[in-house]
Amino acid sequence: GGADRILLVWLQGESDAIDGHSRDYYKERLKKLQMSLFSDLGIEKFCVILVGRFTGDSRDDEIIAAQRELCRDDSNFVMLTEIAEELYRDPVYMNPFVGGHYSAAGLELLGRTAGRALAEATLK
Repeated sequence: GGADRILLVWLQGESDAIDGHSRDYYKERLKKLQMSLFSDLGIEKFCVILVGRFTGDSRDDEIIAAQRELCRDDSNFVMLTEIAEELYRDPVYMNPFVGGHYSAAGLELLGRTAGRALAEATLK
């Protein structure tokens, strides 16, 4: 048999921040992707792990706000966790060799936190 439910977990946005994309541009593009995935693959929910801070300036704010707004205003999007926005503050969660990327500990924390939230969301 096939899968009972198909959910997508999304952790992306740093490259859009680096490129300086606006909140509206990012929201429009992510909504187009979501609609295509729903149509083509039958994805039930587009679950978001809030993007982290990569540029360290207002470009991050645009993408973070876009993701929060989509999850707040569109029932097809579900925010799983917002902890990535703060992980950069603790070096244990960041890769010391590749700036702006998570360490194994950071990835494990993100995965565990998002996984719990996903389980809770799908039980509803």
